[in-house]
Amino acid sequence: MFTKDVVAKLTPEQQEILAQMEFRRTQRQLKLLATARGCDWRSRYFPVFYFGVLLLLLGAYGFNIFPVQAQLASTYLPVGAVMVFLLYGNSSRTNRRLDALLELLDLERRDGPLPRGENAPVVAREKTPEATA
Repeated sequence: MFTKDVVAKLTPEQQEILAQMEFRRTQRQLKLLATARGCDWRSRYFPVFYFGVLLLLLGAYGFNIFPVQAQLASTYLPVGAVMVFLLYGNSSRTNRRLDALLELLDLERRDGPLPRGENAPVVAREKTPEATA
């Protein structure tokens, strides 16, 4: 990491290139972090939806609603296929989150974590209300 003294000795073009590199690095880490967190509703409410549909189908079969016990099982095959594809989508989303987590771990091992506070590089430091006042 570059300190204030080192950055001050660089030419303006070099400072701009350094700022762009740090900006891209920070953007990449934030994107990976958002992917790893799984901040979308699908990853949180998928089990509720999946098992809710399953319970509805089991309830329809158990209470013989819409004479489901007399119908062939092949009529329910499309519902089963949709459930399998939903489960596959959920597992692939989970794998994507795990991949992002492993990549974040690799980046942290290679580059070190993003410093916070006084040790933060000049180009990556966030502006706080205290610093602007």
